[in-house]
Amino acid sequence: MKASHLLAIVAFAAAGAAQAQPVSPASTPMSQGEVLKVLPKAVLLKHGPIANIGMDAMTMQFGVADAKLLKSVKAGDKVRFAVDRVNGQFVVTRIERAQ
Repeated sequence: MKASHLLAIVAFAAAGAAQAQPVSPASTPMSQGEVLKVLPKAVLLKHGPIANIGMDAMTMQFGVADAKLLKSVKAGDKVRFAVDRVNGQFVVTRIERAQ
């Protein structure tokens, strides 16, 4: 087998393994936004692009992984937040007031 073919097979296998591993919430990139409304189990955000899920800037309501996350924010707060796909839904997994 040619070295170039072996290298391509190893690279393909490594890429597949990386995609198969779940992303931990701590490693999900943070995005910027503003809290428009806090609900018991969701948050309405006006946000910039969310690169890790390929979402453009918009206003959208997101569920949260844990309702306790919402205790640290209120309407009008500028925030940094992380969104992941959980059971097919986009969910805020981390949120903090921007400094």
